[in-house]
Amino acid sequence: MTTTMIKSLLVDYAARTVPFVAGGECKEMAYSTRVDPLSGQVCKISEERAKRAIAISVDLNISPIQHCDFCNYKEKTPENRIEHECGAVSVPNKYPWEKYDWITLYPPFGEHKLLLSDLYFDDMDRMIESSYDLSCVCARDPSVIGFMDFTNWGPFAGASQQHPHSQRKSITCHLDPRQARELSHCRRIYQRYGVNPFDLLLDEERRRGERVVHDNDVFITAAFAPSCPDEILVFPKEPIAHILQTDNHMRRKIIRPVLGIFPALFFYRGISDLNIAVHMAPFAIMEEARKYYRWHLHILPRRSRLPSDRAGAEIGFETYIIDTPPEKTATELRKWYNEGPREDRLTLRQDGTPHPDLVAAFRRVTNNNHH
Repeated sequence: MTTTMIKSLLVDYAARTVPFVAGGECKEMAYSTRVDPLSGQVCKISEERAKRAIAISVDLNISPIQHCDFCNYKEKTPENRIEHECGAVSVPNKYPWEKYDWITLYPPFGEHKLLLSDLYFDDMDRMIESSYDLSCVCARDPSVIGFMDFTNWGPFAGASQQHPHSQRKSITCHLDPRQARELSHCRRIYQRYGVNPFDLLLDEERRRGERVVHDNDVFITAAFAPSCPDEILVFPKEPIAHILQTDNHMRRKIIRPVLGIFPALFFYRGISDLNIAVHMAPFAIMEEARKYYRWHLHILPRRSRLPSDRAGAEIGFETYIIDTPPEKTATELRKWYNEGPREDRLTLRQDGTPHPDLVAAFRRVTNNNHH
């Protein structure tokens, strides 16, 4: 079956609110409903909300804490640590909630990195190589059905420690609900059309072009139906359903292009805090799942200027209310990949100027890295 015979996976249901009066003026607002093509989750995009200026929300005066437990991991963390060949260190979680529960720490130790703009190629390699190592450990245990991998970056990203780190855990008994829904949804699409949904998504997004950020060895796109503003979806083009189906060369090819997303979000969108969730198939079905699933990343920015970035609709109904169209996100981030870093693209404050500290950070990074 060719993709031209397949109904679009990306449908935008445009609508308008009933009229209401505000400030003596009768108004009605446009909004749209979108369904995520890989999971079936629902989001609402408010065009009126999108008119609000996105000002810099980054706290650029972050100072490293004086006594970082993770910098001093040899004295402050539990033993039976794993020293990865890539330079990362995985330590047992002091407060575990799974059979295998590691915190993966990234160098430098003693003066750790603070800003998204500080990430470099070696950091990306360490993230994926340590994930591969720990997944190998979990795969050898017959009581483990899968592997959970997520990273918290920033003081408002849900982490208790400032030091850059990932959390890696086994999955026992039951697959987590988010990945279970994705697997089931993708399987149904494959059964209906006979094509991997990730390939369908790639083809349709590529034809439209409006949300594509980068399209080479890895496909990077602003999520069509995001669960938070500026959500980014990343997946390889090869039929890989699990990290264990990769070799070192393939992993580097997948992860290195992702580097540009982090400084682009920081400098062009004002994002300082985010989560990275890595989804992959359960061990038992990872070969079968190549047909309908794909190892992938959800990059989920957090908004530090808000008391909470999840409210009643998200918590009670799993309907995500989004004020930034993903098309706008992609337009800004694509410039970083296509043009290279440019100071005139920096995100602006409410007064229409970039934050002086952001300018200083941009100049420092571009002078040091030339990327």
